[in-house]
Amino acid sequence: MPVSALPELTRNRVATFVFFGVQGFAFSLLTSKVSVIQTQLGLSDGTLSILLAVVPVLAGVGSVLAGTAMRWTTSATVLRIAEPTVIGVLILVPHTRTLWQAMPILMVFGLAVGAADATMNMQACGLERRYGRSIVLAFFGLWAAGAIVGSSWGALGSALGVHLSVIYLVAAVIGIAATLYAGPMLLKNLRDETIVKGADGKLPSVPWRPMLLLCAVMTLAYIGESTVTNAGSVYLTKGLESSDTLGGLVVGAYTLGQVLGRLRGDLLVQRYGSVKVVRAGAAVCALGFVIVVTAVGPYMALAGFLIAGVGLSPLVPQAFTTAHANDPAGSGIAVARINVFNYLGFLLGAPLVTTLWGAGVSHREGMAVPLVMIALIVLLAFAFDPRRVPGAGRGSGQGSGTGPGAARATPGVGGAETVPTLGS
Repeated sequence: MPVSALPELTRNRVATFVFFGVQGFAFSLLTSKVSVIQTQLGLSDGTLSILLAVVPVLAGVGSVLAGTAMRWTTSATVLRIAEPTVIGVLILVPHTRTLWQAMPILMVFGLAVGAADATMNMQACGLERRYGRSIVLAFFGLWAAGAIVGSSWGALGSALGVHLSVIYLVAAVIGIAATLYAGPMLLKNLRDETIVKGADGKLPSVPWRPMLLLCAVMTLAYIGESTVTNAGSVYLTKGLESSDTLGGLVVGAYTLGQVLGRLRGDLLVQRYGSVKVVRAGAAVCALGFVIVVTAVGPYMALAGFLIAGVGLSPLVPQAFTTAHANDPAGSGIAVARINVFNYLGFLLGAPLVTTLWGAGVSHREGMAVPLVMIALIVLLAFAFDPRRVPGAGRGSGQGSGTGPGAARATPGVGGAETVPTLGS
């Protein structure tokens, strides 16, 4: 990389950091207040399950539409519209009183989240290529930091007795101002650089069979994450009869656990290998859910959610890294395929648990669903054995979670053919 290009790329990188942070901030502000919104709209647990299924579906649609838009515009243009919409539309949520009033707003939110996820990941991928080294994980660290700040701000507002409309208004002003400031510094004229074609202009063939177990692990992992982020606050406020303040801390505690788990994650994989790290992570995550299910109070449950976040933290990145090893050409096809299963997990996670609650199952018994799903990953960890992957061990970073190749396999790095990750 020419030295003369470094200052401009640094500005581009800072701008992308801002958009990742705002995205995590906005997403956690909504998910950490699910229990408050449920009470505000007078929704049963069964109806809530439908609402929770709508957002990830529309986010997938928004991602596809953003990818299609790359035919005539750039990722920066779409991102500069989508991200302020994500944070800005939250202003309207507290003023709704029925499901039918809230549904159009949440539909716009879902579409905007998908479009923003896709385009900000195009920006991250484009920057990584220009830097010539792995830098994508740092962007996801900013997403997590934003999520912690958003959850904490929501909890603080509730503790101080601030109305949800004021909490969201302050957040929207800050978020929109940040995106307006950073928008002009994004990479210009960048479309989708995440899908690499061969010399003949065609996409390479990537076999499905070696990836089926990885796709299963991805689904199970996101069943756990979806339950925490979208139903965790409901579990605390209804199941454990805690305050809205403590309920709003669920997402923050879980995300903090993920940040802590990823601080040394790459080093652990390099030392012990993916199989042992994934198996241990799944066991720790299951332990966290055991604590949540058996919690005698909200503080014990919050500790369980934090431990679950620590355990789950290496699972998804290693699934992407292992999938990437099935694609030696680095086309992004394997990553795009497995990324779709994060949405399947979201659709099977919180909606399933809240449906069970609506059918009369106790909150503790319902929260046992992700516990069982995560425990299954302990049995499926052998899928991460590099000997199962054609071409594994060849090329930089494969199987270790490090290096430029592995960075392309991190969650959400996708565009036209990738459904971005909701959450971690």
